[in-house]
Amino acid sequence: MYCDRCGKQIDESLNFCKSCGAQLRKGDDQTKSILGSLVSALIAVAVVGLAILVGLMAILLDKVPNPEPVFIFAIFYLATLFGICFMIMRQISKLIDRKLGDPAPLAKTSSIESVPLVQLPPKATNPLDEFQQPASVTDHTTRTLEKVPVSER
Repeated sequence: MYCDRCGKQIDESLNFCKSCGAQLRKGDDQTKSILGSLVSALIAVAVVGLAILVGLMAILLDKVPNPEPVFIFAIFYLATLFGICFMIMRQISKLIDRKLGDPAPLAKTSSIESVPLVQLPPKATNPLDEFQQPASVTDHTTRTLEKVPVSER
C-alpha cells in the first residue's frame, strides 16, 4: 500500500504515514459521521416540524373562526416539510450509493467522454495584414471641439 500524499510504501496496519503524517483511513469514518449526522438531522427535522405544526394548528384553530385557511396553511407546511425531508433522504441515498460503490455515476461520466471532441479551425491572420498604423486616440475626438477664447474662460 502507498501513501496518497507522498507516495511512499507503507504498512497496511498503520493509520498514519510515517514520512508525511497523512491519515490513511479517513474515508470510512468520514462517510459514517456524515451519514449519521444526516440521519439525525432527518429525524430532528421531521419531529420538530410536526411538533410545530401540531402546536400551530391547536393555536390557530382556537383563534380563527373559519378553519379553511388554517387547513390550507397546514397543507403547504406539510408539503414544505416533506420536501425538506426528501432532500435530506436524497443526500443519504447518495452517500450509501457511494459507499457501496455503485457504478451508475461512473456511467454518466463515461458517456460524456465517448463523444468525440470538436476542434475549431485554425484562426486566419488575413485581417491583420490590412493593419497599417496604430489608431489615434485623439484623431476623431478633438477635431469637433469648439475653440474657446481666453477671455471667456
